[in-house]
Amino acid sequence: MARSFLIRFAALAALGVASCSSADQPPAAVQPPFTARSTSLEITNGIKVVTNVSLPNGFAPIAGRAPMWLENSAEIGVVGMQDGHTVVYGLGGPDWHAGRVLATEIGPSAAARGTIVDVAASPEGLTLATAIVAPDHKRVDVVIRDLIASGPGNVIASFDGRFDSISLSWLNSATIALALRKHPEESIEHADSDDTDHPPATPIDGLQLIVVTGASSVAPLKLGCPMSALSWSTHGVYAVGQGDSSTAPVVIDRRKSVCGKFGRSTPIHVLDWDSEEEGTFLFVGVDPTNNTVDVYRHNIETGAEHVVGVSTGAASFTPGGDIVVLGNQKLTFRMATERPQLEMLAQVAIVQPDESRTDVKSLGFNSTPAMLAQSSMAYSKGADEAAMQVFAPSQPIPWRKIVSYSLPTDAAFLLAAGPARGTVTMSWSPKGRWLAFLDGDASTGATLTVLAPPR
Repeated sequence: MARSFLIRFAALAALGVASCSSADQPPAAVQPPFTARSTSLEITNGIKVVTNVSLPNGFAPIAGRAPMWLENSAEIGVVGMQDGHTVVYGLGGPDWHAGRVLATEIGPSAAARGTIVDVAASPEGLTLATAIVAPDHKRVDVVIRDLIASGPGNVIASFDGRFDSISLSWLNSATIALALRKHPEESIEHADSDDTDHPPATPIDGLQLIVVTGASSVAPLKLGCPMSALSWSTHGVYAVGQGDSSTAPVVIDRRKSVCGKFGRSTPIHVLDWDSEEEGTFLFVGVDPTNNTVDVYRHNIETGAEHVVGVSTGAASFTPGGDIVVLGNQKLTFRMATERPQLEMLAQVAIVQPDESRTDVKSLGFNSTPAMLAQSSMAYSKGADEAAMQVFAPSQPIPWRKIVSYSLPTDAAFLLAAGPARGTVTMSWSPKGRWLAFLDGDASTGATLTVLAPPR
């Protein structure tokens, strides 16, 4: 069983984050003073640091696994690797300094032995679900842990078989969607079984809906298409199988219990769903040249698809259906392909699809197409504010900048900056009051930092 299930979509294109110089480079901005730091980032003077919490030695964040806000923000869950095993720590108490193990693969805190391949918190943050592959790789256990209660949790459902893709999502506080894609040889193995007393069991495959309340139950939903990591629409009507190295993306309509091809053979990464239009979503996908990645807006019901941003990985819907996207308005497919190290201003744009209108704001520093393609965004719909991880040219290694942009105030702030080492993941508290980011690696250590961005 490949551990890469947990590390979804580390990069759609191996573009690299390189540095370069330009004869047209604008005068260097005066760097603000710093008064606090995390593992690799220095916090801008004046930004309120709510807390800094060091994780145990050897802990390394997993790319794409942002901090999870649990129990009405009383606890923050962080996912990482430690001593070769996946572990989920919960940080709570005053300033989130009290730690505990929420899920692990070994030891007395493990609800089931094996390999953790996916983790998800319930919508209200009171329950944690993990999918664990048994040591012999012939079973998947789904473990539920009530975060208010003590103990490692309980196995509520098990599925026999070998699987090439396993992902779980919460559709609501009572239902988990588990997507399974059986190993191609699984059917043959069952057919060749020597057990003559019982007929060969049909290998489990496809989408499993698990009701976690009461005695719990499992309802298979046979769709006839291969599963990959799923992203669900706001109300759970649609899902997109994002694809992987051996499976193309698909679209699922849960109301009709049908699925179909998405129209791409390469994997995509869903960034966000429009809360105003249930079937509309943003995704990052490889462009036609296969040399960079772009952000697209897609509507499932009409099939309409539009490019939102060229050579970027950062975009989100606003509560009203507008789109916030990082990039550069003059950047074209050709420029991104032929001049990936060309320095240009990093900009954030507010796109209003219904009015064909775009407002562009400069962030005040340069990036490159290759670096913009590696960018990421965490968006708070509660505060209507974006936090962006952007890279800038620098010697000897690129510089990482964490920038916030508030739509209500039309103001951007540099929250933190530092050399692009290790991994940084970030998320907003449910109402957007705080921004948490986890950064570091196994050798230098990892730190959870919580900020209160200026408003």
